[in-house]
Amino acid sequence: MANSVTHIILVIFLLDLFRHYVFGKEKFPRYLVVVGGIAGLGPDIDVPLTWIYQFFTSSTTDLHGLFTHSIFFVLLFLIIAALFHSRNSMKWAKIFYVISAGWFIHLILDCLYGGYKTFFWPLQYASSFCPQWGIQGHAVEIDAIILVLWLIHEEVHQKIKDYF
Repeated sequence: MANSVTHIILVIFLLDLFRHYVFGKEKFPRYLVVVGGIAGLGPDIDVPLTWIYQFFTSSTTDLHGLFTHSIFFVLLFLIIAALFHSRNSMKWAKIFYVISAGWFIHLILDCLYGGYKTFFWPLQYASSFCPQWGIQGHAVEIDAIILVLWLIHEEVHQKIKDYF
C-alpha cells in the first residue's frame, strides 16, 4: 500500500499539471488542487473509523479496504458533480470532480502497490487484477521522487511562487 503522503502529493501533482496545461489558473483555482489532494486520502477514512469501532466494541475487526476503497464512491462523486454541472453550479461541480479524481487516483495507487480488497464493493467480486510489482518496499523513495518532480516542474515553469 502507498504511503499517505503519496496519496496526497501525487493527486496534487497531477491536478496541478491539469491546472497549468489544460484548464488554466482562472478556471481551475488553487483550492481545487488542495481539495483533490485531501480527497486522495479519502478512501483511508476507514482507518480512523476502524479505531473508533474497535474502541467501542472491543473488536479486532479491521474495516480498512472493506467499502471505501470501491469504485462505487468515485462514481457517486461523479454523479454528484454532474448534477451540480447540470444546474450550472460550476464551483460545486468542480469540487466534486476533483474529489472523484483524487479518490480514483487513490484506488489506482493501491492497486499498483498490489494491495486491493473490494474494488467493486458492494458487488461480491474478487478483484485479483492488480499487478504484484513489489514496489511496497520503496514507498518512501516514491514519495520523494514525486515531490521532487513536482517541485522541479514548478520551478522550471516559474510557478512555484503560486504557492507562496
